[in-house]
Amino acid sequence: MKQPPPRAELSEGLRGEIISMRKHNHTFSAIAAELAVHEDTARKVWNYYEKHGAYKHPSRPGRPALTDDRTRRQLKRHIMTNRDTRREPLSVLMSKLNISVCPKTLRKEITVELGMGHRIERRKPWLSPTQIAARLKFAKEHIHWTVEDWRVVIWTDEMGMQTGTNEGPIWVWRYPEEEYLQDCIAATHISGFEKVKIWGAMRYGKLSKGIIMKEKEGPGKLNAKEYCAEIMDGELFEFWISSMEECGHVVVMEDGAPYHKGAAALRRAQ
Repeated sequence: MKQPPPRAELSEGLRGEIISMRKHNHTFSAIAAELAVHEDTARKVWNYYEKHGAYKHPSRPGRPALTDDRTRRQLKRHIMTNRDTRREPLSVLMSKLNISVCPKTLRKEITVELGMGHRIERRKPWLSPTQIAARLKFAKEHIHWTVEDWRVVIWTDEMGMQTGTNEGPIWVWRYPEEEYLQDCIAATHISGFEKVKIWGAMRYGKLSKGIIMKEKEGPGKLNAKEYCAEIMDGELFEFWISSMEECGHVVVMEDGAPYHKGAAALRRAQ
């Protein structure tokens, strides 16, 4: 059965007109005909005015909040406990904290009241404490370098590629400034890439050729001799020579991979 549409509430101005006409001894039927309202409605407005001295009922309070400040603090502490709790879905949070609200309401509490977003975790290479210390040391040593200093640096690196499964994005609860917090990222490990390696170098305004390195035969990873033969004596040398001709002295910058260090040691020994 079709339900009738909800009746619009009378405006304060229209209520005032009803009361004014009634004060001037107009009948309720005359008021209804003049103002195009129901006669019973006009009578209710007048009766309320006589009893309370007001045109309308005071605003009714909305539905009380389903969570309070204490619950919000508890929710925030739980979410920020560790990397696992930051990834818990709403249903798990409701169960663990015994919060009796619908998921939509709980999401609003987290995103609006706590100001915490629900974001896809960032991916960032995993670093050991030693690597973190080394990178910080490098940053401090070069913090005063100018743009001109960095223009003559050649950056090189290689990347392994292989097919694999795509597990899809992982969502975490975090604040905007926590984007790269350890608990909020997915650590990527550069290991196990045995099929294809692609090498390249760049400096300000120029790129080297991309080199696809041969698949290594037999066990083990790329070693210093192979790196010298395939990269250092090949495209890296050519790129370094052309850069020297254009810029004068240049610096070749590589990461701390064992074969990079080993290749540099081999060249120094020659």
